Amino acid sequence: MDKKRTATLVAVIALIATLGATTAAGYASANKYKMYLDYNYKRALGDLSASVSNMETTLNKSIYANTATQQNGLAAKLMRESSMAKSALSVLPITDHSLDNVSKFVTQVGDFAMTMSTKISAGQKISDSEYKTMQSLGNYAKTLQSGLQNVKTDIESDKLTDEFKKTAQDFTNFPQLIYDGPFSDHISQMKPKMTEGREEIPQGNAQNIAANFLAVTADKLAHTQDTEGNLPTYNFTANNGTIRICITKRGGFVCTFDNMREVNAENIDYKEASKRAESFLSARGITNMKQTYYVMNDGVCTINYAYYKNDIIYYPDLIKVSVALDNGEIVRFNSTGYIMNHHDRTVQAKISANQAQGSVSKKLKIESRRLALIPTPGLSEVLCYEFSCTGQNDERVMVYINATTGFEEQILILLQSDDGILVK
Repeated sequence: MDKKRTATLVAVIALIATLGATTAAGYASANKYKMYLDYNYKRALGDLSASVSNMETTLNKSIYANTATQQNGLAAKLMRESSMAKSALSVLPITDHSLDNVSKFVTQVGDFAMTMSTKISAGQKISDSEYKTMQSLGNYAKTLQSGLQNVKTDIESDKLTDEFKKTAQDFTNFPQLIYDGPFSDHISQMKPKMTEGREEIPQGNAQNIAANFLAVTADKLAHTQDTEGNLPTYNFTANNGTIRICITKRGGFVCTFDNMREVNAENIDYKEASKRAESFLSARGITNMKQTYYVMNDGVCTINYAYYKNDIIYYPDLIKVSVALDNGEIVRFNSTGYIMNHHDRTVQAKISANQAQGSVSKKLKIESRRLALIPTPGLSEVLCYEFSCTGQNDERVMVYINATTGFEEQILILLQSDDGILVK
């Protein structure tokens, strides 16, 4: 064998050895990564199991807690365990919707606990129905914990997803919870107050209402698929489908309107947009509305209006009007909040404005005050004194003091910029 062939053979052998080493290193790296994932999944499953077990125990204890101190302590623990369970769920390799009910359950436990804590802190008592809810939640926590034990035994195999789906099936009949919290099922069950007792109108009448609202003739509109659910509507399109308008079947109220045209310029400012929106509402007989917040985005200024009467602003009764900044045309209208919430109310403050002001932090400078009906997280309503204040860093702060109890209901910080007012 000559030197050239020998050198070539040595090079080939070296290359094979290098590729072999690289492949081996790749396999080792892949195995190491798989071990890392398995470890993370095991830890997340263990954390989830521990949190659910603690939730079950705490819920069982909560049934017997009889003092505000103990009840608040248990509520805090439930919120903490719920948060930890949600974090653990987010790590597990489940990409479909099989765990939606499990996630909903974990979320509702934490939110229910927060609602109870707020109630207890306000000096109120837990009701018999709320105690029953605790017992129901505890039973389902026990069911979930049992299912998680079955998943735990199969985590070494590829059955994790299947076992989780089996566990999730036990939650298909998860009971609906009715309580005052943002994840309460009663929110999706709410019926629009404005359409209660109203007769269903014919589709032709709805088309005429839509045409009058758009200031066009009825033949310019095409009837499309209707919307059912809690707020049934007749739906129509115009201008080759770029305009869509929805009319409630009961009562014939304009619910939403969208003009999906492009806005490529900004020729008017917020003040002019506000004038256009006011004129639009006035021309359609929509009165007693007071502007609250606005935001400007993608050439469109969206302004929020709340119902205002007898010096009280009703924030749940919301209408949104969007103005195109190129020519001032109204391109969106949404009165869903108004239709869902507006009704005749009798509200009265039980404490004076001066008494309520005593609950506002001394670190805030009060600029103005008025009565306001605000929605709670669960979409019930509470009458408050609204105090518009300036904070220590010149930020604008809104403080809402319950007009019956004198407790703080809500604190909002407003961020104002050229693009509008944001709330956090």
